This record gives sequence, structure tokens and C-alpha cells, in this order.
Amino acid sequence: MSYASHAQTGRATPIQTLMSALGDVKARLAQRRSYRKTVNALSQLSDHELADLGLSRHSVHSDAWQAVYGTRQRG
Repeated sequence: MSYASHAQTGRATPIQTLMSALGDVKARLAQRRSYRKTVNALSQLSDHELADLGLSRHSVHSDAWQAVYGTRQRG
């Protein structure tokens, strides 16, 4: 029985580079979609419901950003 193996040279082919870039774009779009859904869901809550969650209306965007991206929103 024989086995075939492909040695990697450490350099990505143009196709691999393109596929990686497309994967990155896809991941960013998914994060952006998740951010928008989170903002929309939090925005639909009443002030009382937000307070129960420890949030305020003025921090909805910042809190959604942190939930999706894991860091505070810049700006």
C-alpha cells in the first residue's frame, strides 16, 4: 500500500490566498449580521427590560459591539 503526501512549501498559492480572503470576508459579514441582529433585538426591549439586563438604552450599540466582537466599540 502506498501513501501520497503533499509537502507544503510555506507559500500559499494564489487560489489559497483568494479562498482565505473570501473566508475572511464571509466571517466579517457574519459578524456584522450578528451585530445588527443584536442591536435590533436590544432596541425592541423596553427601558425596564434593558435595566433588568443591566443595560441602558444609550449603551445598546456599545453593548452589542462588545457581545459580538469582544471589545469595546471605538469612537
